[in-house]
Amino acid sequence: MKKTGCLYDVLTYFDICVDIIADMGTGEPKYGQAETIINRIEIMLGGSACIFASQCAKLGLIVKGSGIIGDDHFGSIAKHELELCGVDVSGLAVSKTSGTSAGLHLCKSNDRAILTDDRSIRILTANSITDGDLRCAKHLHIASSYLLTGLHEGLPNVLHKAKNYGLTVSLDTNWDPSGNWLLPLEILRRIDIFFPNETEAILLSGKKSADEAAEYFLEYVPTVVIKKGPDGADLYQSGKKYSAAPPKVDVVDTIGAGDSFDAGFLFGFLNGYTPELSLKSAVYCGSMNTAEAGGCKGQARSDQLKKYLDTLK
Repeated sequence: MKKTGCLYDVLTYFDICVDIIADMGTGEPKYGQAETIINRIEIMLGGSACIFASQCAKLGLIVKGSGIIGDDHFGSIAKHELELCGVDVSGLAVSKTSGTSAGLHLCKSNDRAILTDDRSIRILTANSITDGDLRCAKHLHIASSYLLTGLHEGLPNVLHKAKNYGLTVSLDTNWDPSGNWLLPLEILRRIDIFFPNETEAILLSGKKSADEAAEYFLEYVPTVVIKKGPDGADLYQSGKKYSAAPPKVDVVDTIGAGDSFDAGFLFGFLNGYTPELSLKSAVYCGSMNTAEAGGCKGQARSDQLKKYLDTLK
């Protein structure tokens, strides 16, 4: 039974940062003080949970995040961009001792290298989402759990409270920079929807294929959704597998596509869509994200999503 009459549809922890996006074109960075001419450099809102929250808000969900910014220009940019997207930023705190985190994306074709300064990301703690927040929300989404290292100690307790308050919970770990790929069962057992991509699913499970990985995760999680980039996504639930192919899009970059995908799925889930339709909503939102540079410019609006879903009937 899903909670009703809540102030917030979704809560999340912000891995808040700005993205500095370098479109490398055919250029390659060279050391030795060499200067390389590339296509463009832009600064925009970054952070998987922030991009996720932005997409949720654009689809009409009421979303609040907890996060930390520095008292600096990057922090002002991130907060302003979240507000413009319609995200509740009342859970943001300003650190006097840490600068705002940033990610440098070196983008080429459909791939990118990411250099991350995680100063303000890693000091966020799990108790920054309060009991009062949990009582007033339907769903809790955890993104970038390997970057948000300050959550690790207190997160099991928060997830325990969330389940007691009737929230559903989703997890998208994103990449593990340490290469350890540890995912405690005390976390996994409290997740309702798990959102790895194909590579992450295999690394996290130790299995050889996405199907085998999904079978492993289904021992603990009711719904597993595995993202497969240009090949769409697969959903595993109650012994069934659903697949969805993405609409054709001229890809600019893939920054934030998986995060918009998560938001599109949860929009369907929280609005009572079937698993198959929720998956199609997710694939559409993820695909639209790639049509513009950065994580938020190309994000779908609710009317665009509705129009797309109507064409599938």
